[in-house]
Amino acid sequence: MMRRRKRHATIIATRLHKKRSYDGVLKQNQKLVILTVLLICGLILGALADKKAAGTSADPLRDIVENYYKAKTEQTFLQNFLSTLGTESVYMGIALIFGVCVAGEPVLWLLPLIKGLGLGMISGYLYQAHAVEGLIYFSAVILFPSVIASASELFACKESILMSRDINRILLKKQTADGVEMFKLYLMRYAVLYGTILFSAAMSAVLTMAVGSKISLF
Repeated sequence: MMRRRKRHATIIATRLHKKRSYDGVLKQNQKLVILTVLLICGLILGALADKKAAGTSADPLRDIVENYYKAKTEQTFLQNFLSTLGTESVYMGIALIFGVCVAGEPVLWLLPLIKGLGLGMISGYLYQAHAVEGLIYFSAVILFPSVIASASELFACKESILMSRDINRILLKKQTADGVEMFKLYLMRYAVLYGTILFSAAMSAVLTMAVGSKISLF
């Protein structure tokens, strides 16, 4: 009887420990979870906005998407790589700059939503204009590189939010800190994250040339 009670108590303690561990992980990554939710909300809103757009109001967006991906199918590998890298670098650059601003945090929370809106509009347009073939193109050519780039940008936004808060604490609360060392670490983290952006741009170029050129949408 005593053995059963001890075993039961051990099981309960183990479950409580696991629950606390999960809670700890969620608490540590709370900002990242919220940023991911904002990205997903942007995806949904972008897809719905494109679906509801009708007539001439949707033409400018459709022309931009159509011309962009039509140009990509005609570009060389290097041109594809650089065009994707340039687009993703804009998000990384904005996050990097606003991370060292005192009032940069609101913009950093908005970035994933904006990124999600863009991807949602592209996926919505491809489905509206090309139905199943459009979804195949999005899934085969755009989705995987975009997931990698978006994950890197979410981590970048998190780092920038923390950096912005650190700067606020130093300036407003007069806390002492080695600003040079802090900025070096900040740039080092961004260098690592930018490596994944380079990888996603290379992956996008490979998929566009290997798969996108075989799906005749544009």
